[in-house]
Amino acid sequence: MSVSADERAPDVSVVIPHFNQTALLAKCLESLARQSIGRSRFEIIVADNGTPGGVDAVRARFSDVIFTAAVERGAAHARNAALKLARGRAIAFIDADCVAAPDWLERGLEGLSNADFCGGRIVVTVENEARPTSVEAFERVFAFRQREYVEKKKFAATANLFARREAAAAVGAFTNGLSEDVDWCRRGVALGFRLAFNDKSIVSHPARRDWSELIRKWDRTIAERWAGYGGRGMIRNLSWIALAAATALSTAPHLIRVLTSADLKTARDRMAAALTLARIRCWRAWRMASLIGS
Repeated sequence: MSVSADERAPDVSVVIPHFNQTALLAKCLESLARQSIGRSRFEIIVADNGTPGGVDAVRARFSDVIFTAAVERGAAHARNAALKLARGRAIAFIDADCVAAPDWLERGLEGLSNADFCGGRIVVTVENEARPTSVEAFERVFAFRQREYVEKKKFAATANLFARREAAAAVGAFTNGLSEDVDWCRRGVALGFRLAFNDKSIVSHPARRDWSELIRKWDRTIAERWAGYGGRGMIRNLSWIALAAATALSTAPHLIRVLTSADLKTARDRMAAALTLARIRCWRAWRMASLIGS
C-alpha cells in the first residue's frame, strides 16, 4: 500500500474481507450507510474471497461500495487486496459479520488523534438474550476482549481496528497462515507505533452458537499459532507441550471470570459457560498436543 498525498482522498478507507456471508455483509454495509460522518468522507472496500455464486446481489444494493476479488483464499489475502485500492488517510478494519455503531467511524478517527493504531470495543451479541446457548454464554465472557488484547497482549482484533495510513503502510501486508491481526499489530508496535484501546468506537459481533463453530475457530487459531511458534526440535516440542498443559490447567482460574461476569444474568448461563470453558480448554490442550510431530 502506497501513501497518497492526494488532498481529495477520503478521511478513511473501510476494509472488509468477505467469504460466503452475504446476508451478514449486507447488514454490515447497512450499518456503514448510517454513519454519523458524511458519506463523502469515507470509502468502503469489500474484498471477496471467492464466495460461491458471487456477490452480485449485494453489489447491486450498494452501488457506492468498491468490490474487489481476492483470488488467494484467506482473510489476510482479502485484506491485502483491499489495501491495494485504499486511498484514505486512515484505514478502518471491520469484519463482514459485524455491525458498526452509528458513530463508529467518527469515534474511531478521534482515537487516532493520539495513537497510530486503535482497537475499538467489540460487543458480543446472542440470538436469544433470554436463553443463550452454552457456547453463546461462553463467548459472551471470553470472546473479543479487545481492551485486554491491546493493553496486555499488544494487538487488536481486526473486527474493529483503526490505523493511520502511514503506520499501516510501514507495517505492510498481512501474513496468511498466522494469526494475522496479532502478527500485524505486533509488527507495528515493534516499529515504535503506538497502539491504544478506544472504548467509544463500537461494533457488535455475533457469538458463535454451537460447539462445531467454536472448535472450527480454535482449530484454525491453534494451527496458526503452531506455524509461528518459536524454537526448534525437541525444545520447541517440550515448550509447546507445556503450553498445552497450562491451557488445560487454566480452567480453574478462568472460572472466576465466569462467576463474576456482568454479561451473564442467570445461574443457568453461568453454569453453561463454565462447562463450555472446561470442555474447550481440554479440547484445545488435546488439539495442541496432536500437532507435535506434524
